[in-house]
Amino acid sequence: MSKAPLKITPEQQRQFDEDGFFLVEDALPPDRIAALVQRLDERYDRYRRERTLGPGQAFQMRNIAADSLFKELIDYPPILPLVVDLMGYNIQLRTSHLDVRPPQDPADGEHELGAPDSFFPWHADGPDYGWPAVDGVLPFMEMKVGYYLTDLTQPSSGAICIVRGSHRQSPWIDANGTRRVDPARIVEVNVAPGTALVWRTALYHCLTPNLSDQPRKCLYYGYQHRWIRPSDYEHQAPEVLQGCSPVRRQLLGELGTGSTAYAGDDPLVLPVSRYWRPKDEDIPLKAWAENY
Repeated sequence: MSKAPLKITPEQQRQFDEDGFFLVEDALPPDRIAALVQRLDERYDRYRRERTLGPGQAFQMRNIAADSLFKELIDYPPILPLVVDLMGYNIQLRTSHLDVRPPQDPADGEHELGAPDSFFPWHADGPDYGWPAVDGVLPFMEMKVGYYLTDLTQPSSGAICIVRGSHRQSPWIDANGTRRVDPARIVEVNVAPGTALVWRTALYHCLTPNLSDQPRKCLYYGYQHRWIRPSDYEHQAPEVLQGCSPVRRQLLGELGTGSTAYAGDDPLVLPVSRYWRPKDEDIPLKAWAENY
């Protein structure tokens, strides 16, 4: 990694370390937002017809990085330097997904926020059986960038809520004998379209009910170290990788050279994962960062 940060400010680094997140306002310009919303609506309308989704049913689609337009955000120039500053350059996508949450029944707003019996309970992201915790604290295994495409400035419009600092300490308090999230630490991410949320997925989070009259639409890109297995794919399809730059190939889980020698050059006798023991040419994001 380069000696100095590529882009992150001391305040952003402090917020990420202490609170677990920071916001980047106006990360997406209006014309890009419009194009992304159009593509998202195309996908949503198609699957709503094919899968007979109800009018108020939420929809999520994974591995959206396989889509040519959504793929452009995996190495988005205003954000990628921040990701490299935070995670280093030996990284890949763990997941990418779009989320659509139409207006909900007002009854969904009657539940306690994030309650176990609510439509979207409090949780931290991770594999089944969890990340290995040390004294109750999760190591820094991954992060996400959320891009919000619709107006979430009003409360209860389907925005994500995060518990500040819950990647470092428990979010729970004892309230009259009941375990509840500390309300003083809850941040409802009420933001304008085009805002990006850069955050630790170890943060406890949930969603507010969408009691507005507009669907909530957003995109998420999760980054992790390349020696961890991704959750959305084993290897991307050849047509997804076709024409990709070396950096984009790396972020899509491949070796930057295009080689498929995943187990090294002598796999029958001395197999060694090129994700665990990469050569410089396997991780073109290293040269990109050094020349940024």
